[in-house]
Amino acid sequence: MKKYQTLINSSVFIFAALLAGYLSGATFADTPPAEAIAAAEAGLQPFLELITPEDMNNFGLSPGDNISEASLGTPFQLYTITPTKLLDAGDDTPVNSLITPTGNWFFPVVLEGRYRSILTVTEMDGEWEAVGIGKTPLAEQLQEVGKQWPKSRGYDPVLIIIFQANSYFFTVPQVDDYNFNSFVFDGKGFDGKVKTGGRTYSTLTGLSNIIGRLKTVVAENIEDSNL
Repeated sequence: MKKYQTLINSSVFIFAALLAGYLSGATFADTPPAEAIAAAEAGLQPFLELITPEDMNNFGLSPGDNISEASLGTPFQLYTITPTKLLDAGDDTPVNSLITPTGNWFFPVVLEGRYRSILTVTEMDGEWEAVGIGKTPLAEQLQEVGKQWPKSRGYDPVLIIIFQANSYFFTVPQVDDYNFNSFVFDGKGFDGKVKTGGRTYSTLTGLSNIIGRLKTVVAENIEDSNL
């Protein structure tokens, strides 16, 4: 029971593990280390087997799914933007000058061609470990982004989290240096606007269109945490 509870807690938001990765001073990399891939492969089925039939829906699964057929998709390295860099940024600041790798990798869990959830792998005490599974809504949206901006056409979307805004974003550096886009969950993006119809991620947003709200949210959350 304790191990299963750990899985559930990890699936919601692995803030401590992600922050630890960021503080470790990880370097940029196009692909994860071999040890990280091995940890993901070793951790996939044990994590899946801990999910009860009653909880499968929370992980993008159904009781009838054959979890033994699940595999790992192409991983995303998770980046962040520190409050200092964000608050100092201007409308014309290149996104790639703001982001810093957290040292964590998100591996999509794929079954029957669909991203069902995400397996998170991080380096802890010098060893790579699979530390959580979940984030089904993000997994679904990552697949949608990949459909609009596929690697087969030379695109490589970058996944970004801003901890102080508790939100995920992405940029497509092959398009330009300034696009910065929020994910859409339940029809809404970070800007609060309802997204309806059309292909959600076919049009990219410039950093200048969202940075004002981001700075406000981050500054308010930092102030609240200091009270």
